Amino acid sequence: MGRAEPVGAGGGGDETGKTSWPEVVGWSVQRAAARINGDRPDVSVTLMYSNPPWPPGHNPWRVVVISNEAGVVVKTPVIG
Repeated sequence: MGRAEPVGAGGGGDETGKTSWPEVVGWSVQRAAARINGDRPDVSVTLMYSNPPWPPGHNPWRVVVISNEAGVVVKTPVIG
């Protein structure tokens, strides 16, 4: 028995190969999440505020978006 994978995972469901989104720095978290989901529907978006500790463990199906208190992306979102 293996680990469950998101729908579209495992078969190369990623058409773009994107692993980071530098273009969304300065955008609202909502707009950034929509872009990331549009580019990579096979990953989930985790929103974090300020500069919290990174979520534990690398997760190839997660993109972490860090924003300030105003909801503006302040660091390049990356897979992990």
